[in-house]
Amino acid sequence: MPRKSAAEQEAALAALSCPHLGADGCQVYEERPLVCRLFGTTPKLACPNGKRPVVMIDPQVEEQIFQYFTQVRHVLV
Repeated sequence: MPRKSAAEQEAALAALSCPHLGADGCQVYEERPLVCRLFGTTPKLACPNGKRPVVMIDPQVEEQIFQYFTQVRHVLV
């Protein structure tokens, strides 16, 4: 994924957004990280627009995912 400057990352964090989100959507869609791929599929990563799959990820699997995120310090930006 392309690196963003510290200023771009700080601006995205201040807006609670992603530095890779452009006017036409995700600029790194094919390379997006796991957290982005899971967005909207678990209650902890709920879509603010109410979009979701027919079947959400199982709560036990969701817990395993968040344990993994904690171990690898995986964050959105």
